[in-house]
Amino acid sequence: MSLPYGLLGLLSYQASTGYDLAKIFEDSLNNFWHAQSAQIYRELDRMEQKGWVASRNIVQSKRPNKRLYSITDDGRGALHQWLSESAPGFERPHEPLLMRVFFGGDVPEVTLALLKACRSMCLDAAAEYPKRIQANIDHYAAVIPGGEKNSLYWQMTLEFGIMHTQATAKWAQACIEKLEKELRP
Repeated sequence: MSLPYGLLGLLSYQASTGYDLAKIFEDSLNNFWHAQSAQIYRELDRMEQKGWVASRNIVQSKRPNKRLYSITDDGRGALHQWLSESAPGFERPHEPLLMRVFFGGDVPEVTLALLKACRSMCLDAAAEYPKRIQANIDHYAAVIPGGEKNSLYWQMTLEFGIMHTQATAKWAQACIEKLEKELRP
């Protein structure tokens, strides 16, 4: 499971509250790893029990108190060990779209419409996604200590997302052409 390591990575840049981590996660890692706020908070509690993070309460007079999390030496060691694993693996996604296509033979018209929607979503994402994510990269490169150096790596994940979206659109188009040919009278 990569979520704790994503959180450790973010905390290796700077101490943050759970709220801030959820926001940064949404702006950066969410491009390729989805996590809800509740998952993040649960994982922070587990990581604190393992000794990977430490937290302290910050008392605020006009706002609710908050917890500030920081990475510990054990957490930094766990992150470095995870980064050094020789075979990180490229997991197959649990993709509902592919499940629907796989079983779509009974309703080819529905499958065709689904593939057209997929292609359209990918083309829309390819037009807007890079701009939004690049803006986030530029922002965090400026505000996170070491961000300028690390932005090279963040940029590489953006490029993966762009290429993945383009490949999915191309795949959907090829499937559409096959189904349209099959459905012709």
